[in-house]
Amino acid sequence: MPEEPLPGPLVCSRILGDRTDESFVGRSVDVVSVSAADASKRRLRLLSDSGRDVAVDLPRGSFLRDGVVLVDDGQCIVAVSRTLEDAMLVTISSELDSVVRVAAALKIGHAFGSQHVPAEVVGDTLVVPITTSRDVARRTLEALELAGVEAHFEKRALALAQAPQEMAPLALVHSQLK
Repeated sequence: MPEEPLPGPLVCSRILGDRTDESFVGRSVDVVSVSAADASKRRLRLLSDSGRDVAVDLPRGSFLRDGVVLVDDGQCIVAVSRTLEDAMLVTISSELDSVVRVAAALKIGHAFGSQHVPAEVVGDTLVVPITTSRDVARRTLEALELAGVEAHFEKRALALAQAPQEMAPLALVHSQLK
């Protein structure tokens, strides 16, 4: 008796919405984990938490932010969850003059930007993904010899809502530091 062929992957050719959208209420959720580095790739092959094979083939410029729905069969949705990744969280003292704070942010951005690290501004914190090691990131920051700057490391989901090219422009960073 011939074996039945294995089912092919679930194919996703567009983002259907967000898992919190009203149209997905009541559906079960099957999660695919996506790293910050993979979030802007338009073609991926993913395995969901339940073992479903998902082939992603999105239009150029698509971004797999946390919560987007890739597949909906009417009963279950396949949604993106961002993986926890190593990051350095940097804060610049609000006690410093705004010009000094902006200068510190620019120096930090320049130091890590030359390493092509897509840093984010989240509230009053600079979130710097660790692309080498914690020690290299710490030494890079310390070499700047900036007063009023503190950093710690943690695992967190990165680039949750936007593609790196859409992250806060410098004018916004400056306005947040005032």
